[in-house]
Amino acid sequence: MDDILSKKESGWVMALTLSGGLPFGAAALMAVLQRHVLGLDGTGIAVTYGAVIASFLCGLHWGLVLGGRAQALWLLILSNLLCLLAWCGPLLALTGHARAALGIEVAVFLSLLAVDTALSRRGWLSGKFLRLRVVITSLVVACLIVVALLA
Repeated sequence: MDDILSKKESGWVMALTLSGGLPFGAAALMAVLQRHVLGLDGTGIAVTYGAVIASFLCGLHWGLVLGGRAQALWLLILSNLLCLLAWCGPLLALTGHARAALGIEVAVFLSLLAVDTALSRRGWLSGKFLRLRVVITSLVVACLIVVALLA
């Protein structure tokens, strides 16, 4: 991301990444205000959207390997495991285990950040990308914790 994107494109990447955090912020706000939207509460929105975003991040790891930028079978296996774990969140929420679901989502996002940190140290991800991931992951995890505390 450091070398390939223009300043304008980098600005768009930042804006789009942060806008991707909006549903997590909305879920936290819904939990605080105890509101529902389309029959869903903050927990339902947070764990469902969290599973989608975690799957997207795991797909980025596959792209690194399949695109030849990273050469690591461990990355494919770990990203699959984290993706499957993330999808346990909505299942647990549906069965009445909201806090467990949100705890899993937090663990998955922190694990994905740890993986991206390792990839950055190996030179497979840029420092700029990692800094962006730290910011958005911090915001997402904070929102998930708010929802969990109020679940």
